[in-house]
Amino acid sequence: MFCTLRACLLLLMMPWLCANGGWAYAAWQQPPFQGRLVRVTPEEQQATPQPLPSPDPAESLRVARRQLELPMQAPLRPQAHMRMASALLDLRRYHEALEHALLALRHSQAGNDARNTAHTYDLLGRVQAARGDSGRAHQWYQRALQTFTQLDDPWNQGVVHEHLGDLYASQHAWLQAAESYRQASAIWQQLAQHSRASIGLHAVGRMYLAQGAYNRALHYLQQSARGGRQLHDSVAVGYVLHSMGQVYAAAGNSTAARQQYLQALAMVPRRQPPMLLAMLYEALADINDSTGNLAGARQNVEQAVSLALQSDDKRRLSNLYLRLSELHRRQGQYRAAFTYLTRHIQLADSVAAEQRQAEVAEIRMRYETEKKEQEIIVLQKQRRRQEANLRRQMWWRNGLGLGAVVLLVLAGALFLARRRQASINRLLTRQNQAIQSQKEELNRLNRSKDLLFSVISHDLRAPLSSLYTLLTLLNMGGVPPERLTTHMERLTRTLNSTLGLLDNLLNWAMAQMRDEGAQLKILALESIAAECVSLLALDAERKQVQVQNTLPACLVKADENMCRLILRNLLGNAIKFTSEGGIITLSGRRRADTWEISVADTGVGIAAADQEKLRQATIGYTTPGTDREEGTGLGLRLCREFAELNGGQLTFESVVGQGSVFRFTLPAAEASAGAG
Repeated sequence: MFCTLRACLLLLMMPWLCANGGWAYAAWQQPPFQGRLVRVTPEEQQATPQPLPSPDPAESLRVARRQLELPMQAPLRPQAHMRMASALLDLRRYHEALEHALLALRHSQAGNDARNTAHTYDLLGRVQAARGDSGRAHQWYQRALQTFTQLDDPWNQGVVHEHLGDLYASQHAWLQAAESYRQASAIWQQLAQHSRASIGLHAVGRMYLAQGAYNRALHYLQQSARGGRQLHDSVAVGYVLHSMGQVYAAAGNSTAARQQYLQALAMVPRRQPPMLLAMLYEALADINDSTGNLAGARQNVEQAVSLALQSDDKRRLSNLYLRLSELHRRQGQYRAAFTYLTRHIQLADSVAAEQRQAEVAEIRMRYETEKKEQEIIVLQKQRRRQEANLRRQMWWRNGLGLGAVVLLVLAGALFLARRRQASINRLLTRQNQAIQSQKEELNRLNRSKDLLFSVISHDLRAPLSSLYTLLTLLNMGGVPPERLTTHMERLTRTLNSTLGLLDNLLNWAMAQMRDEGAQLKILALESIAAECVSLLALDAERKQVQVQNTLPACLVKADENMCRLILRNLLGNAIKFTSEGGIITLSGRRRADTWEISVADTGVGIAAADQEKLRQATIGYTTPGTDREEGTGLGLRLCREFAELNGGQLTFESVVGQGSVFRFTLPAAEASAGAG
């Protein structure tokens, strides 16, 4: 248990431990020191009397609860509560763990048991640290350290110093953490626990590395390496050499860092788990990348990928794929970069899904634990009921009334338990429904956002192009004064139209975000058409294309912004695909209860194969204009969607070399309705 908080701390310092959760080089949970590090002598077992937790916290919790239910001597009760608190701490039930730890402290102090009291202080420190109360955790650790010092118990003094180091490191108090780890290492050295002392020195070096004191970091890391070599533990030395390489790299000495990494690779046995080897190859990739050797960096990352595949470390593998994608991109190998980026995204999604599954599993485990506890309570009550029945058989004359009361109490308890269970089930159902509703709302907002960006990127292209054309004419100079005045008036009108267009787009976007759909009202479509023709006049003049607006007065019931977008896009496309000297005609006619608006041009026309693509509204399909104008492939799709939202439809006819005619219909409105 002495490495639990240390694992949490150094996850922040050492990214290569994210998937394994161990401290420094995972000496307590990974293979480097195996059981040699945690071997305890008989004297040390006497100095550490509290019960060790089960590998299964839920099972340990059940054992501790059974111990507390059985009659026991007073000296054993603090240990039972400590075991209970440790199991609850592992299950992240911190409030209950704190309650049992305080009970253990009360019983220990009542029995004048200084050793159990000191162990309880240490346990309370770990519980408060897990709850995030660093101040109280520090107070409990200091009291534990003071008590163990009075008891002349160096072993547990070292343990508390390690816990204090974990606490300081979690607060980024690197110097205090380094001092605590150094004191712990000195104690382990005195106790001939050389493996643990070497680990402590490694931790001291890591703290000074985080502080930026590179010389001190190297001093302690070199001592740790010497200790590992004396123990013939090549894996432990490999981890220390990796840290030394990080120190040299941080200090800007790439050559020395590379030597440390290569020395570690040569030393670590290949039969060991691939985590350390993968870390070393990643570190070498950093060095090669920083020195411009992209090929070498890519080779190192590929070696790390093969090791990550062996260890099934999806998070590390995802990060390595992302790095390979970046290296290929920087080398101009875009196909390979895209392939590795795709793998990264797939693995990242998989890791996220597994994390969500783990969270669900944790919730389910807590629920099952509570459910089993309720079942235990029910079974205990059933046992008491059977005992009551036996007593009733023995003393039925005197115990009949008492038995009836007991039965009523038990029935009420069962009813309350079932009602509580039903309440929990209803709560879970409501939460699932809320999650589903939020998911649907997020999907809807995401679709609205995509459509908004598409409209803005498409519709602002045409007016800005017109402004650019006019400004280019003015910058060329040589414009007569009378023409200059005309151009300035056009520039002013174009700016006003562009601002109006932007305002309309923003209003339309707000309506889309509110999911209001088309805002139907009575419109004079000829006015909107005249505005669109004026907005595109510069583009037509630049291409020497004549635009004839013969649209009669017509009232329609439609969304103003959508109608403006349809006309602007159809006219813009006609100008785009009409050659110099061509004619574009905007006209309309009444058909029963609808108006049919036509935009005809004498342009290049549309081939039969392209017509089918346009009818299918293929996203992203576009062709260059007669002057090689670029498009986004969104205009016609938006025109079709907006015409349908307003109760009409969009059709077209085209003959190659003769031109095209685009028609759309809108519901007609009567003049009396408009006046009303």
